[in-house]
Amino acid sequence: MPRDTPLQRELAVLEEIIQYYLEHQEAISARTLSKISRLALSPTTLRNLMEDLSSEGLLTSEGVPRGRVPTQKAFSLYVTRLHPAPTPSPGPQPQATATFSAAVDHVGELLAQETGCVALCAFPPAETYPLAWVHLGAAPERQVVVAIQTVLDDLWSRVLETPTPFPDDLLREVVRFINERYRGQPLGRVRQDIMTGEPKDLLDRMPSLGAAFRMLRKAFEWETPPQRIWGEAHLFDMPAENPQHVYQRQQALAHGNLLLQGLGTGRGVADARVALGTETGVEALSDCALIGHAFGSGGWEGRIGVLGPMSLNYPLVLDSVVRAAHTLSAAVATRSAV
Repeated sequence: MPRDTPLQRELAVLEEIIQYYLEHQEAISARTLSKISRLALSPTTLRNLMEDLSSEGLLTSEGVPRGRVPTQKAFSLYVTRLHPAPTPSPGPQPQATATFSAAVDHVGELLAQETGCVALCAFPPAETYPLAWVHLGAAPERQVVVAIQTVLDDLWSRVLETPTPFPDDLLREVVRFINERYRGQPLGRVRQDIMTGEPKDLLDRMPSLGAAFRMLRKAFEWETPPQRIWGEAHLFDMPAENPQHVYQRQQALAHGNLLLQGLGTGRGVADARVALGTETGVEALSDCALIGHAFGSGGWEGRIGVLGPMSLNYPLVLDSVVRAAHTLSAAVATRSAV
């Protein structure tokens, strides 16, 4: 009957098998393992230990002509036993004059290059973005142009239909009030206050502002920014049973919540999150690994990570992901402090 936990000697053998697989991407036999192993065990002993590991679901011979390869369960055990490295310093910093969006692209592209994986970045809900300024401008045919810039340099704009025209002086007064009172506050907080009611002190001076504030409620309804992807071509470097499998992986990337959903069912490793195979919740990624880390500051929190084959160099990839997250956290904190 399989044990819940392999014995120490079995774990040592399993680790050597995994290291061999990560380096050579091929199955290994007991005879080959005996020639390279540091454990000084005979081929017969290794064969028996590999049989035990197979019975525990940690090795399989399925799909390989000879020898054994690690299973998802084996990689899960291996990743969990990784010793967290010291907190790495942030990676190369984007130029100080770059926008936050440019900083994210710089870090994402570098992460894809360093790891040879697909890099992904998921952003928090739009309501968590801190406000830098809002601008309102009257347009023809009872329309108002709304532009909002966040502290993170994101600029969003839209045109709102209004029941009556708004004069420029009235819109300027609303803009002045919002910008003076709410700079640095999350957009959700701004909208919540506006929904609560128009400011009485302002309405006492300009009663006509009530309609403008009611219109402004729609100005702070924004969709969550999309997930960004870099290095998607790396999908074609990953092992796949057929071209359809690659297409299915591309479809999985199209879902904006892949990084958040997949990591939610993963495990904590070296201060990051790792989801392996079926843990990602996507059938097409059953032989893949998803590694991510949170970044942000002051309640604004996103996720950056990579998608790659299960046979990753986990220490290297974990280090790269953690450094990328620390770099972006520093960029968020710097801009939030301005």
